[in-house]
Amino acid sequence: MRLGSQVAQAKVKAYSYQRFSSPSQANGDSLARQTALAKAYAEQHGLHLDDELTYRDLGVSGFRGKNAAHGELACFLEAVRTGQIPEGSFLLIESLDRLSRDNILRAQAILTNLVVSGVNVVSLADNRLYSEESLSDDPLGLIYALIVFIRANEESATKSMRARQAWTRKRAAVPSKILSSKLPDWLTFENGRIVPIAARAELLKRIFDNAEEGQPPQQIAETLNKEQVPRWRIDGPWERTTIAALINNRRVTGALPLHEFVYKRNVQHRLPIGVVGGYFPRIIEPETFLRVWSICSNRRRGGSAAKRNVFANLLRCADCGADVRHKPIGEEGKGVLVCAGASIAHRCSAPEYSYAALESAMLAHLGPWSAEGILWIRKADPGGCRNSRGAPYRLLGNEALSWHHDRLSSELAQRFPGRYGQAPSLADYMVTSRGRRYLLNDCSTLLAAGETGLSTSRERVNANAALRRMFSHGSVDLRTGACTLLCGKAGSVDIRSQA
Repeated sequence: MRLGSQVAQAKVKAYSYQRFSSPSQANGDSLARQTALAKAYAEQHGLHLDDELTYRDLGVSGFRGKNAAHGELACFLEAVRTGQIPEGSFLLIESLDRLSRDNILRAQAILTNLVVSGVNVVSLADNRLYSEESLSDDPLGLIYALIVFIRANEESATKSMRARQAWTRKRAAVPSKILSSKLPDWLTFENGRIVPIAARAELLKRIFDNAEEGQPPQQIAETLNKEQVPRWRIDGPWERTTIAALINNRRVTGALPLHEFVYKRNVQHRLPIGVVGGYFPRIIEPETFLRVWSICSNRRRGGSAAKRNVFANLLRCADCGADVRHKPIGEEGKGVLVCAGASIAHRCSAPEYSYAALESAMLAHLGPWSAEGILWIRKADPGGCRNSRGAPYRLLGNEALSWHHDRLSSELAQRFPGRYGQAPSLADYMVTSRGRRYLLNDCSTLLAAGETGLSTSRERVNANAALRRMFSHGSVDLRTGACTLLCGKAGSVDIRSQA
């Protein structure tokens, strides 16, 4: 409906909402044009334009509803909801697509909620008023608004599709062409080629040497600060998190992780889609990177990693012997287990494997196994020790346990001599009452997990601690899900799962 005599002569408040999607538009006349339109409209219709509460989402896209969820528009909607914006006020926008370019249902909901709350929405480009009264008199006005929203969403969807296709072509050209001008801090461009910055590359090697010697990131950072080594990118001291990020950055081996962004219910997810080896100049050898990665992982002893991964610091890849780690988002948007060697494109092609499938299989197998273990441990043994509740129990003979340990460690040492050359001794653990008590408690923990599942991070941390006390390490085939927990105080357990 065209705006005519509906606007009251008394000066009511009007608020301007201005938005553009790309930061580069700030250099144009978009903001000035939207501001001028709002002022001209307010003067023409006797409205008081509140300059102090002009809402602006500059460089914020309306395609995924980010402006309505987290931007200035969200602040305006909240002010309307709480009554800070009085009924009868006007919201001045250049056109409806500035309000939203989201899908039709969400875009319509924003306009409808504003109108029902008593706010008069004005589209300045076509001089249209959307109010409860105008839409009651002319219901076709809502149809017109829907057409505008549909067209705006289709335009944004087309641009998004073209951008995705462009990035797909770029990724397909890697490594023959440079994918992006953004480089890690230790690299630069020289004559169109990516080359190391000599001083930074040497410092990176020193950091990895120190980490391989067992120095934690905090100690490395303190040493660099004492020597007044300048930090990269910013003027400030080296921090533990900075060193840890470098140690965990796969790009130091020359690998380029590839990702793409997908949206589910307007929430952005960054999905990994592969790794390209040899894209960057190699600063750290892959073997060194994996050794340091393993050292740092074992130092954490589960910790925060175990909150999402009951196998933290326990599993090795059956193909190459590298650590198997949990990745929160895989190709299907769910948590997966991935080989550390494959993640840096180094001598392993093991695929990702569903974490949920392996955890479920582990609980199904270890539940009954733990129940048998508890019954076995708690058999009366007058010469044995008692647990914390005074119940007697005993273990299988040390010779049998040692046989499992020595045999399995020998097999691993033959396959992966660099990683398993020295097998840990279990003798001290097995002969002490402390060790026996832990075995009983750990079997109880795994039995409870098998019966009720692992629904909280605390339950996963406890189950991870039990597994690491009972088994020194394990092997998993990421192609089939076949998993064997090795060198255990009560033998070995084979697990198979279906993804």
